[in-house]
Amino acid sequence: MMYKVSSQGPQLSRVPGGGLGCLIGLAVIVLVSYYALKGLYYILWWAAPALLVLTLIINWRVFPDTLKNWLKTLETRPLTGLVTAAFAVLAFPFFTLWLFLKALGYKKLESMKREFEASQKPPEEFVEFEELESHPLGKPPEPEPLRKSEPVAPEKPKKEENPYDGFFG
Repeated sequence: MMYKVSSQGPQLSRVPGGGLGCLIGLAVIVLVSYYALKGLYYILWWAAPALLVLTLIINWRVFPDTLKNWLKTLETRPLTGLVTAAFAVLAFPFFTLWLFLKALGYKKLESMKREFEASQKPPEEFVEFEELESHPLGKPPEPEPLRKSEPVAPEKPKKEENPYDGFFG
């Protein structure tokens, strides 16, 4: 029996254990991710009340805005709204972290908006203006009398110069 080995592209034989090694590596990554998220959940569970209070202090408008967005989602896409509500209840610590980060984002957005408005505002200085005449809407303005102007003497037309004359002379 003869096997032909190709040197093109990645080969599974380079991974220790072949396909079984990839499956074991994936299982290890899933297991590590599970325990990392579980630890983060436990830490955020204890920090959730403090995060809620800090969110209220930083920007209390986050709560009404979130509720308004959730109600709008519930009206337009009920299934998505219910899944969001279930996430907010079951993953409460992550939801409070999200609210806290949203409040920080609102604060940063407001400060950036203030900086932008300050940079766009021209310095206040006196601007001269001309007052225009006004008239009532129902009554058209009276036309001004036409003045005769003196006739202007016609000028003699100039002979047009040809820009190509210099090439053939």
